[in-house]
Amino acid sequence: MSTGGDERDRFAEDWFEEPGGEPPGAFRDPEAETWLEEEPPDDGGPVDRRPLIAAIAVAIALILAGIGIARVVGGDDDEPAAIATDTTGATDTAPTGTGETSPTETTQPAITVPEDTTLTSGDEGESVMLLQQALAQLGYDVGTPDGVYGPGTAEAVRQFQADTGLDADGVAGPATLAALNQALAGG
Repeated sequence: MSTGGDERDRFAEDWFEEPGGEPPGAFRDPEAETWLEEEPPDDGGPVDRRPLIAAIAVAIALILAGIGIARVVGGDDDEPAAIATDTTGATDTAPTGTGETSPTETTQPAITVPEDTTLTSGDEGESVMLLQQALAQLGYDVGTPDGVYGPGTAEAVRQFQADTGLDADGVAGPATLAALNQALAGG
């Protein structure tokens, strides 16, 4: 908008120009204004991604199969190995000489807990596992023997201690472990 020849009109149309540049309306280099041009059209058309997706799916399936095979071959299962503790006596059959068989009782070795240690809440390991299995064999509820001296094991120890006349503190010390081994031996 022009107001009639004042100083502002002279600069109104050349505010894009650099100082000392070409006069208004001069020819400009077309290479300098490439940002105004549109991108060339993509002549490849839409890309079919189905082969790529199928290849990724096959790769994932192969990786999962390899992991599964490694777990089976390596024996890596998430459950701890259980130690056999059944001493109730499994029955086998023995020949009687008359063509018949009669049941005979076989016994497995009994559990023995090491007596030279003190096991308390928070302990872990094979001694705790043996303690839990021994208590379970005697009928005390320790849950699933897992080798971790938790609240269930402490309560079962307290119950055993109370039943055998020991101080029921939930700590499996040498006196408690000796009494436990004696109870396991049947005495």
